[in-house]
Amino acid sequence: MKEYLESQLKMCITIEESQENYQGLPLLYRSQYRIYTVSSNGVIWMALEPKKFLGLAKLRGNRAYLEKVKQMNCVLFLEDATFYSVEKMKEEGIPFVLKGKEVFLPFLGMILSNNGQRILKPVHIISFLTQKILLIGLYEEFDKATVTMISQRMGVSKMAVSKCFDEIEYLGIDVMDVKGKSRAITMNVGKKACWEKIKPFLRNPIIKKFAFEKDAKLENKAGISALSEYSLLADNSYPTYAVTKQNLQSSGIREMKEAAKGDTIGSIVLELGYYIDAIKPNVQDPLSVLLSIEDEMDDERVESCALEMLEEYVW
Repeated sequence: MKEYLESQLKMCITIEESQENYQGLPLLYRSQYRIYTVSSNGVIWMALEPKKFLGLAKLRGNRAYLEKVKQMNCVLFLEDATFYSVEKMKEEGIPFVLKGKEVFLPFLGMILSNNGQRILKPVHIISFLTQKILLIGLYEEFDKATVTMISQRMGVSKMAVSKCFDEIEYLGIDVMDVKGKSRAITMNVGKKACWEKIKPFLRNPIIKKFAFEKDAKLENKAGISALSEYSLLADNSYPTYAVTKQNLQSSGIREMKEAAKGDTIGSIVLELGYYIDAIKPNVQDPLSVLLSIEDEMDDERVESCALEMLEEYVW
């Protein structure tokens, strides 16, 4: 497996099996598997190799348990696998090396077949995490930002960022540096130029809009309320707040009474796919504001203040 990995990844690989790898694990890991510690370009991960052919259900469960116990990425080393198993492992993001045939290591940003080419899953709509990475990359002018760098910056797993890189590459968004099997994002060619590159692929970050009788009194402002923070535009008679899907339950708005048609609105809460407040604390970032208020851009005052916001805070 070492020779095959080195030939495919074009880097030095060390693979070691030691008794420490089995400590704290059930006996089945000694009887049914070989467990390795693998190092590739300074990245340390585990590998689980079955001694005989095992079904996907068992491999899936045992790999997940080992990953949880060891707190490290765990890869399946396989001599053989069915077409169904290979497709399911890709679908579920389970990293594997199928000797002589295929390498799937999403946490390293590498998805290789036996001919050395990446196999990218089709993408029909950009994910919110990918969109967030692109917008932060524009604001911070990423220069050759790798999976590891972005993972640390965003506080998410390398596997998640690797999938975002796959999306960017599949969609053909012109911000990716690809050299051999190495990928990085560069967005330091001017913010307006970067915006023009990514804008056609972005979507409105609003998932759902709630109208309440009373003021929800949340911290994060969004939509028109955010635009009023960046410009001279007067806010609506009610504030507009943001809450992410992850924080929806803890925000307390589930217990609030929504306004009926014709009622006086006390506040609007936008459920967003992501939230960035990199420019002003607790205020939605300008470019996401622009995407959020697209239905209100017919108002000349709103359009004028949006342009004012971009000139002062982005470009």
